Amino acid sequence: MKTRRNGLCVIACALFLLASLVGASAQLSPKLQAAIGSWQVIHNDGKPGGQVEIYVVNGKLFGKVTQLRPGRQPGDLCEVCGGELKNKPILGMVIFRDFSPDGDVWAGGTVVDPESGKVYKGKVWTVGPDKLSMRGFVGFSMLGRTENWTRIP
Repeated sequence: MKTRRNGLCVIACALFLLASLVGASAQLSPKLQAAIGSWQVIHNDGKPGGQVEIYVVNGKLFGKVTQLRPGRQPGDLCEVCGGELKNKPILGMVIFRDFSPDGDVWAGGTVVDPESGKVYKGKVWTVGPDKLSMRGFVGFSMLGRTENWTRIP
């Protein structure tokens, strides 16, 4: 009897969590929702990078590496990263953290560059349905660079 009650409690908690996640993303504008999905990183020199899955948790935007850039191996670690990311696998690493809605952009979060290990402030916005712009900067938005990514169907 106790096992059945514990199982029902786990199911109820999972349904509550799912409902809260769906509810949080349902309140976002279509422009903000458009950032959610899978993206191919395109560097400013036109070369492809890895791939990133962008998702929302409790109203905040996050993104994790789902495919490494060409030349990387699946077991590669972020040796140049600091803190909790030091020597962690790049594949699966959460590189976007805590972006909040700000009008039609996601702002106030941070982005980690696994190539340099540096952490930047950032902004994320969509340009049409299949293009995402990500700006990483130090201090002011003017002191940074923007990459344009393409949606993976």
